[in-house]
Amino acid sequence: MESSFKCNLASDKTLNSVEMFIPKFVDSFLQIGDSTEELFFLFPVNEDKTETQFFEVLLKHEDATSLDRLNSTLTALSFDEIATCKSSTILNSSLRLTKQIIIDSPVIAEKLDCEYINGFNYATMKLVLEQFIDALLKNNSPVDLIYSEKEDSNHSFQWTNIFLSIESRQEFVESWQALEISKEIQALLLEQSICQSSELYRRYKVL
Repeated sequence: MESSFKCNLASDKTLNSVEMFIPKFVDSFLQIGDSTEELFFLFPVNEDKTETQFFEVLLKHEDATSLDRLNSTLTALSFDEIATCKSSTILNSSLRLTKQIIIDSPVIAEKLDCEYINGFNYATMKLVLEQFIDALLKNNSPVDLIYSEKEDSNHSFQWTNIFLSIESRQEFVESWQALEISKEIQALLLEQSICQSSELYRRYKVL
């Protein structure tokens, strides 16, 4: 299970404030009990180099007690003086589509929020995904793909691409678009779902 929080910095704070907060948070979180969770901070990639006021927090966990620990730790450390975070979006049925697992940190995470068109669902999409995965394997593509459905929804899902770097992502896009089968697979995906524009983040694993 994954819980994702969208956060907004206080007017007098920057992402550096968050970075300085992280070690203190990790120490306090681990003191509450043994941690089997994975925690990530995601900072937007801005090509124009402008300062951003937004970031995300992603917690991978097994049950609700982990969320309680996260929230209580943030409250105890007065995190609301640095940023305010909206209630979490719960993602489940997470499925890694590629055998290549990128465990480096930081990485580039490209996220797309999508919805199935009426009459389509994961069962119909699975055949397209299998073709997609097969093409990626044959092309030896350096990407880690994760499909996650939103809790209590058969229509909404999130698609996450993990790359080692911005340069790695650009190389992947160019090599993928050069493949003839890419046009066919893209057309099949568009027949079944509608996705918002992708968002790029630099993702740091802190737990």
